[in-house]
Amino acid sequence: MGILRFLVWTTLCIGLGIFLGTQEIGGRTPWQTMQGAWKQQQPRLEKVKDGAEDLVDDVKKKVSTQDPAGVQQPKERHNEEDRKAIDQIISKRSKG
Repeated sequence: MGILRFLVWTTLCIGLGIFLGTQEIGGRTPWQTMQGAWKQQQPRLEKVKDGAEDLVDDVKKKVSTQDPAGVQQPKERHNEEDRKAIDQIISKRSKG
């Protein structure tokens, strides 16, 4: 049954590819139409791509565990007040 399903899907995909590459609709094949639409969108996609690269760089800087001098820093930094609050929560939990 699996081989039959594989053959049917393969045949359908090949048929679709042949249709997209050869059948003309309005003087152009569907493949040519898709290529033209992609080329029209390409400048917008480049702007999005550049923005995404900048975003990735910013995130990498924020989550980096090294400071600009190259010294390894802890990922989380807590002040003394936070540590005391955590210690109180732990001590209450261990007593009760």
